[in-house]
Amino acid sequence: MPVVLIAYSDRFKDVHDYFRAILKSEEKSKRVLQLTEDALELNPANYTVWNYRREVLKAIDADLREELRYSREMIEDHPKNYQVWQHRRVLVEWLNDAGAELRFTEVVLNIDQKNYHAWQHRQWVLQTFKLFDNELEFIDRLLLDDIRNNSAWNQRFFVIQQTTGWTGEVVAREVDFTWNKITIVKRNESAWNYLRVSVSNIKGQLT
Repeated sequence: MPVVLIAYSDRFKDVHDYFRAILKSEEKSKRVLQLTEDALELNPANYTVWNYRREVLKAIDADLREELRYSREMIEDHPKNYQVWQHRRVLVEWLNDAGAELRFTEVVLNIDQKNYHAWQHRQWVLQTFKLFDNELEFIDRLLLDDIRNNSAWNQRFFVIQQTTGWTGEVVAREVDFTWNKITIVKRNESAWNYLRVSVSNIKGQLT
């Protein structure tokens, strides 16, 4: 017997009792989809529920665009929940369409510029769908808003690594870009760290 019993609500116990029964029967239907939604409202980090929800979505040929809207609502309520972001990634993969994802992550990052899950999702979208064309401009806008935005500096490094690489021309450009930012705010650790990276790549070009 457990030392301390967790005081689950009656609704929590009822929903999860039903869900366990559904798992056992392997039922996949619209009513089960609603049941998973009820379960996720009570515990949005439950991997088993998210995974079964995806099985149900496929089995009933659900509207994945509607499910994207649902995932957006869940992320808005739980922006740092890994399972919600993972669910959205799977939906984008199934649809093979990332048309809304860069804008969506931008909205999330406007609220919390350090949201690791949003940055991770954005990087996955950029890599998977080759959407790098305007990413440096996006980063420039972030740095104009907050020149100390370390996440934006990290994203700039990521974009260069994934696109042009550190050619001599790129290194020279990045050193000039970073130095201009440092002249605006001299005690900016993020910019100095990025400058060190750029200089180290100059050395790499010479060896």
